[in-house]
Amino acid sequence: MQTSKTYFPKQNAIHVAFSPDRLEALISQGKLHAADFNCLDKKSKRTVWSMLLAAAAHRLS
Repeated sequence: MQTSKTYFPKQNAIHVAFSPDRLEALISQGKLHAADFNCLDKKSKRTVWSMLLAAAAHRLS
């Protein structure tokens, strides 16, 4: 079974950093989606996961 995850080769990747507040705002506004990027470490992944869950919960309420 194939997954729909997209992994970018290193030569095509652009490394950027966002403040947590800005990232949360982009996710909450629907301007950035989890499928659009990859987290580079476990701490970032946990933080982004929390942001995504909070945004989803807010949309359901």
